[in-house]
Amino acid sequence: MDCLRTPVAPNRRTVLIGLAGACVASTGRAGPSAWPRTAALLGGYVDAGKLAGGCVTIRRGAQVSVLTRGAGALGGPPVNERTLWRIFSMTKPVTGVAALALIEERKLGLDQPVADFIPAFANPQVLEADGALRPARTRMTVRHLLTHTAGLGYAIVPDAVGKRYEAASLTPGDPTPRPAAPRSLEEFGERLAREPLIADPGTRYQYSVSLDLLGLVIQNASGTPFGRYLRHRLFDPMAMTDTGFQVSESQKARLAQNYEVRDGGIAPLEPEGQSPYLAAPPYPSGGGGLVSSARDYDRFCAMLLADGAFDGRQVIARATARRARSNLLPRSVPGEDGAVMGAGMGVVTEASAQAGGPPPGSAYWGGAAGTSMWIDPVNDLSVVLMTQFMPSRAYPLWDELPRAVYADLAA
Repeated sequence: MDCLRTPVAPNRRTVLIGLAGACVASTGRAGPSAWPRTAALLGGYVDAGKLAGGCVTIRRGAQVSVLTRGAGALGGPPVNERTLWRIFSMTKPVTGVAALALIEERKLGLDQPVADFIPAFANPQVLEADGALRPARTRMTVRHLLTHTAGLGYAIVPDAVGKRYEAASLTPGDPTPRPAAPRSLEEFGERLAREPLIADPGTRYQYSVSLDLLGLVIQNASGTPFGRYLRHRLFDPMAMTDTGFQVSESQKARLAQNYEVRDGGIAPLEPEGQSPYLAAPPYPSGGGGLVSSARDYDRFCAMLLADGAFDGRQVIARATARRARSNLLPRSVPGEDGAVMGAGMGVVTEASAQAGGPPPGSAYWGGAAGTSMWIDPVNDLSVVLMTQFMPSRAYPLWDELPRAVYADLAA
């Protein structure tokens, strides 16, 4: 799904021809003519049959452009900024910011042990290369969960621990969970604690389920169910009414189809009208379970870009927003390919910045179905891409989009 490589989004890990060109969603906003290369890029993918549709929001200062092309599903209604998309790992920055909000409220500490909130993690074991187990030499902390340095693994990573997770159905964010999967966040945490770690906490970066476990920490620290906490602490203050872990009956018509790229085209991944997102998940995945709209995620990014403020309201403290976009890795752990980690999102550094892309200090992340975002404080800019295709690296869109945006910005 994601990792710490490109300036726009991670490096791990579909058509409606002849629709009108990119359009702008509301009056008083900057039109698509301000972003011709970006509009042409999105339109080209749709017209070539590579995407059913997509939406790009570009916010700079007080102006927002909403560029749309195609449809949420082949033969369906045109995309707009309220179309719903599976954002998968773009859930991670939301969970990360929610945790920092609890730190702001002094209900959680950045370097506080996870075992204070989930006692089952008091004495984890580490799996050695030879298959032996030994006690972990360091304690797992909130910082480690935020930055994928907790020693946890991922079923999508085919190493020894990932294979154990797969066998144990520890696959949070899977839209079609298996019968043997945990039925609650609490059960997920308890079962995860029985599995060994890949390394001592705080000693190695490894993309993982850490943000899913962080959801349970948030739940226990706040005394509020995780999904409800996200709602009242972040979504309601910014009127993010399209974002959640389940698509309601009233929202059903707005849910885009997800596509698999294959045989030179795209094929639906879900039966029409039968998405698993229409039912409540067994437990909310803080690492990959949210559905959102371009409108909503633009608001989330706008808040972080404005140092925690949105629509005249300070949603989180200025220091909290800046911390979310800063390097939170343990001092002894280097980033991957020069990039570093903030609160569930990557941060561009001098070493990882790429020509034509976001400058150092920008924060970014992406999702398994092709969605991506970045926040660029240097240029007072945030960009959100919503579309649906898997695998996310089937096309070079994550690399091409920033080049188009910054070329338009420089023109």
